[in-house]
Amino acid sequence: MRFAGRYRGHCARSGRVFGLGLVLVWLTRVGSAQADPACSETKPWSRLGSSARNFARPVPLTLTTVAVLTPFVLSPTGADHQLRLVAQRDLFGRPRLEPVSVWTPYVLGSGLLIGYGVSLATGSCAAQRVLVPILQAGVLTYGVVGVLKIGVGRQWPNGGSDPNAPDRLAHPERAHDYAPFQRGVGAWPSGHTAVMFAGAAAFRASNPELGIVSFLGYPLAIGVAGGMWLGDHHWASDIVSGALLGEAIGGSVGKSFSDAVGVPGTVLVSPIQGGGFGAQWFTLW
Repeated sequence: MRFAGRYRGHCARSGRVFGLGLVLVWLTRVGSAQADPACSETKPWSRLGSSARNFARPVPLTLTTVAVLTPFVLSPTGADHQLRLVAQRDLFGRPRLEPVSVWTPYVLGSGLLIGYGVSLATGSCAAQRVLVPILQAGVLTYGVVGVLKIGVGRQWPNGGSDPNAPDRLAHPERAHDYAPFQRGVGAWPSGHTAVMFAGAAAFRASNPELGIVSFLGYPLAIGVAGGMWLGDHHWASDIVSGALLGEAIGGSVGKSFSDAVGVPGTVLVSPIQGGGFGAQWFTLW
């Protein structure tokens, strides 16, 4: 079946990343016995309770609510189909426009797993502190998105048919075709977009001291989201919902690690001549 075949490659790519994850868990277990106490809050499962409490705040809950409502607005009104026509007819979009946006989350995810494994092997707490919030946000987002895709069962823009068929854009009914728990991996929400925004938000929220540099992940996330739309991989509401969910989860996770770990290093405060205090910051890079 064409629809099933389309996702064989997706499963294979996910399998490779899952295998790297198992190696990472093994390295974490091996290294935990001799871990530096300063690394005690830098495990992928650290601060999960705090992340959940942060998610229950007004902003993440609002983002999640809007994410859920988006397809209810864009799908039945025909806006999803019209936005697809804009991308494919009025702009330069076409099916599978480029492979970069498809592969970017897998490449970055694998790189993060490898980087975290190296940081465990070398005992680099500073590197673990940077990578762990992104890893936790990515894993949580991947799990939530997977459940939603199966539970909602939204039809994909091409519906599993030939993406080069001359009438591929003449099926507006696909935009409001839902089959909960009957379609396997559905279109809503966009997993690529959600994971990329989760990583960007986690990096931003866990590194507030970096200022504008902490926002560097967002151009990548927006680029992947644009590739999903112009490449006819997803409906517009899939992408918007994925971005909002990723922001909600990633921001919640990043804040929990920012609160728990803080800026890596030690601050020494001492009195100075003439009154007052001086502060010095020591860290290992």
